[in-house]
Amino acid sequence: MRVDPSDVRAADADREAVADILRAQCAAGRLDVSELEERLSAALDARTLGELDRLLADFPEGRSPDRVAAPARAAQAGGAPHTVGLPGLRRFHYVDVFATDRATMFAEALERVVPAMVRGGYDVVSRDEPRLLVFEIRERPAWVPLVCVLGFPIGLIALAYKDTQRIVVTFDELAPDRTRITVAGIARRPVRKAFAELGD
Repeated sequence: MRVDPSDVRAADADREAVADILRAQCAAGRLDVSELEERLSAALDARTLGELDRLLADFPEGRSPDRVAAPARAAQAGGAPHTVGLPGLRRFHYVDVFATDRATMFAEALERVVPAMVRGGYDVVSRDEPRLLVFEIRERPAWVPLVCVLGFPIGLIALAYKDTQRIVVTFDELAPDRTRITVAGIARRPVRKAFAELGD
């Protein structure tokens, strides 16, 4: 008997891989926070690969094997070494598993990460304790002053343009005393460093 691929049962690694893609899409601005919460809940409850595929169908790349494989391996491994990387705005994705309950981990993340975020100019735009934190910053890109100078006076209109950068942090309870934190977004080096050091 042949089974339709969309009816194949989903594994925990499949669900977590799709959840990672959803977090990254929210960080990229394709999902708002309420849509992220709704789709994350559906992803973690999904029984088949078809249900997971439907959650990603309206994204440009869908659920391609290459996009799912790396997060799935990270989910199975329980995390990966964190590299902070070079200065400047960079996309990043961290997964860590901590031997503590979710409420305690959420409180610790607030204490250790939020000050760095505030110093970096981020605002908390969503706080669903103890499951989700979303940070956002609006800033002018580096090219704006150049356009203003070269295109003066019409170039001054560029001053109204701002990019929005978002960082999504989710807290998943694996067991009463085990919590997985997943972080996805685009940020400058000090912010990436604050999240990398959360596991130290």
